[in-house]
Amino acid sequence: MTVVFSDIRGFSTITDSLEPEEIVQLLNSYHSEMMQIIHRYGGTLNKIMGDGLVVFFGDPVDMEDHAQRAVDMAIQMQKKANELDKKWRSLGHRLGIGIGINTGYMTVGNIGSPDHKEYTVIGNQVNIAARLEQMAKPGQILITQRTLSHIKADISTRFMGEIEVKGIHNAIKIYEIPTF
Repeated sequence: MTVVFSDIRGFSTITDSLEPEEIVQLLNSYHSEMMQIIHRYGGTLNKIMGDGLVVFFGDPVDMEDHAQRAVDMAIQMQKKANELDKKWRSLGHRLGIGIGINTGYMTVGNIGSPDHKEYTVIGNQVNIAARLEQMAKPGQILITQRTLSHIKADISTRFMGEIEVKGIHNAIKIYEIPTF
């Protein structure tokens, strides 16, 4: 499976200067555009966490090209964010999203309590994607070596180095996918 985390950079600063109704309007507009892209590539929207999204590929629909779909989706999300940035600028703000992607074995299913369960994905590979998203700058897509090894299309990448992730024994090689 492949999991994708995305988050709007500096959103807390943006919300500080807007009325609650404006925040909801901006987020709904942003999420609507992103969900169209997610569905176009066959991703499963796992969570909306304020301005963050978690999407996974490879379950409940099995797909051999899950990593390629995730990367293609992330590129389109960055392009759409760039378009939306023009509208946000008219309100005095910038829109930039950071995206982290990882591929590997994950646990997926209904997790929770008898009172509340959520169809979600968990595991070390998920944590790695979350960590990459936290590191990503506005407009940046970071992927792991594992994701890169599953991509069939010729795609430009730049080696960014290795990172240590708590709970993971080996350093993780990460790459940037240029989007513009």
